[in-house]
Amino acid sequence: PVMAAMWRLLIRQIFFATNHHCSFNRLHFTAAFVATDTFQFHIAGFSLFMNTFGWELLGTLLLLLTSRFTTNLTTADSKDVHSRVWDWFCFYQCTETLTSCISVSAMKRHLMVWAVFAPRFMFAAIFTGMGLMFWFIDALLLFTQNGYSKPKDMGKEGRDK
Repeated sequence: PVMAAMWRLLIRQIFFATNHHCSFNRLHFTAAFVATDTFQFHIAGFSLFMNTFGWELLGTLLLLLTSRFTTNLTTADSKDVHSRVWDWFCFYQCTETLTSCISVSAMKRHLMVWAVFAPRFMFAAIFTGMGLMFWFIDALLLFTQNGYSKPKDMGKEGRDK
């Protein structure tokens, strides 16, 4: 749990260290116009998204790759230890989203709900969506890597009934 908390805090620290905040007026809109002479809506949106959430994507992907493909030759159950880091990381992300949802629900009549609580909830939802996307990809890869068991043949007497 400590390693997952350190990854979670490191990724969040990088988000804030790059002068990002969980508010819409602090988005780096100039990132939408990098490397283009003319405005193209989809490229500008992708550039802004990657500027805002790129470190989250990169950090989560690095943690997933580290937790799945790192092996320690001294212990036999190191893959289990590393997969638990990923599980705890996902738990922390879901906990962050849940507490953000609770705070938005509790503070729905607060004066600063649209300035503070709602944007924080939106950013937490996007962070969780990206984490769940990686979790789904991981589950799909583990499913295909381990294979799936086909139903056993019921035999001749099972088909007659």
